[in-house]
Amino acid sequence: MASGLFPPVPPQSDSCTWHLTETALRDLASHRGGWLGDPLTAITMLASLIEQAERMIPQLAADARRQHASWSDIAIALGTSPEQAELRYSPRSPLRDTREPYDPD
Repeated sequence: MASGLFPPVPPQSDSCTWHLTETALRDLASHRGGWLGDPLTAITMLASLIEQAERMIPQLAADARRQHASWSDIAIALGTSPEQAELRYSPRSPLRDTREPYDPD
């Protein structure tokens, strides 16, 4: 583990993440004028939130590596193997995730 970083912990779903996700869904539906009573609208909103969250991971992985986090540390935080984390997020990987977060500015 890199000095200055918190020890990595695996991702977990609990009442806190459920509440935050539910709130984010309602906020996004309100912003976009959607109705969450429609399952397809709810799926679309949730998929949009997942897409945005996934777009943030490559930059955060790069930031963690610059702070000397190992691929094992990043893998624990992602709930995957070190090999998969490096394959997906290493700048040297031909299969890396090159998406960037949407930034309105």
